[in-house]
Amino acid sequence: MAVKIAIIGGGSAYAPGLLGAFIHKAQDFDGAELALMDIAETELAIVHRLGQKMIEAAHVNLTLTAHTDYRSALADADYVLTTFRQGGFEARAQDERIPLQYGIIGQETIGPGGFFFAMRTIGVVRKLLATIKEVAPRAVLVNYSNPTQIIAEAVTHFSDVPCISICDQSDDDQRKILDALNITPQHVEFESVGLNHATWSTRFLVDGEDGIELMLRGCEDVLARDDISNRLKRQFMMTRDFGRVPNSYMQYYYYRQETVAEAQAAPKSRAQEIMDLIPSYYVHFEEQAAQDVPHVTHSRGGSIFGDMAVEVLRGLVQNNQSIHTLNIPNRAALPDFAPDRVVEVPARLESRNATPLAQHPLPHEVTGLLHMLAEYQWLSAKAIWEGDTRLKELALASNPLVMSVPLARKLLAEIEPLQKQYWG
Repeated sequence: MAVKIAIIGGGSAYAPGLLGAFIHKAQDFDGAELALMDIAETELAIVHRLGQKMIEAAHVNLTLTAHTDYRSALADADYVLTTFRQGGFEARAQDERIPLQYGIIGQETIGPGGFFFAMRTIGVVRKLLATIKEVAPRAVLVNYSNPTQIIAEAVTHFSDVPCISICDQSDDDQRKILDALNITPQHVEFESVGLNHATWSTRFLVDGEDGIELMLRGCEDVLARDDISNRLKRQFMMTRDFGRVPNSYMQYYYYRQETVAEAQAAPKSRAQEIMDLIPSYYVHFEEQAAQDVPHVTHSRGGSIFGDMAVEVLRGLVQNNQSIHTLNIPNRAALPDFAPDRVVEVPARLESRNATPLAQHPLPHEVTGLLHMLAEYQWLSAKAIWEGDTRLKELALASNPLVMSVPLARKLLAEIEPLQKQYWG
């Protein structure tokens, strides 16, 4: 039976890569409707035209529709994939700029920036959930929107819509590590556990060889190279210090002063860099939509973004029991965390859900920070969902990069007039 997959944020610069991944696996989605939904009508129309041309050129049995309202996109959907960015990159630029004025990293998922992003995103998610209950009561939500952890906590605790949250960061980290080591392996086994953007590896094999040992042997060469980012170099250094591979986002906690100094010294924030590039993506999309056989080479996210989302949806549609690293309620998978806390662990996909696989306890030297983050993210989800001003202040104050109630109040007071229209 053909399925309907609603893609919320379907006009984004990520979308052509996502559609390319669906086309590549079209035999597993035979007859499916991909319903692109976005409030950005111009960008949505461009992506829709390009996607239709891609489908025609590939001669696959997929239907692509475009929608500017939730209801028509979600109606009778079997799966809902969220990839939207409430407030756009202009709001992300504020997320990055304001915390830096107080000596805290400005970043879209870490620290105050992640909290600001959650305040914009959860209101949209809440509306989506209500509409799903009304017009697509059997739909499964597959969340790819950031900040993944806080959104997953909110949906898990305040809705009965089945939800699986995904993130491709570990896949991207693994690829960059192997590139830095000049290794093109035949087979890689990489598993990591913890929280979203706060994981540590539990298994890393490269063609049967210990990946940690490969990193340790190559560490000095990597640190000496000018073409390697400081972020990746820190990942190698933390691997050397802890004996396991951290998520690359862990640099913001373990190299706090260094990352803040770099961000403050940068001529442009990451959001500003992306905003400079965005117009060129859509020019490229329009050019390729005019070709008989489109060849998309210029889009956000690369292949990893689309591949992971489609593989997870494929596992759900086919009920193939495949295993992926997902963000879902812990149950008892990570023994150091509460059963209802959302964790990032390998999990087995089922037709409408996923079962986390049991893991060994993480070492004490890494669990302290993870526990702080877990409780901060749950409290943030609760405070934002309930709209409780006092609880928002306390939640942000409990962030490991803030740790101050007066500072949390200042940050929230500064962001409110800029972004309150997005809070919902």
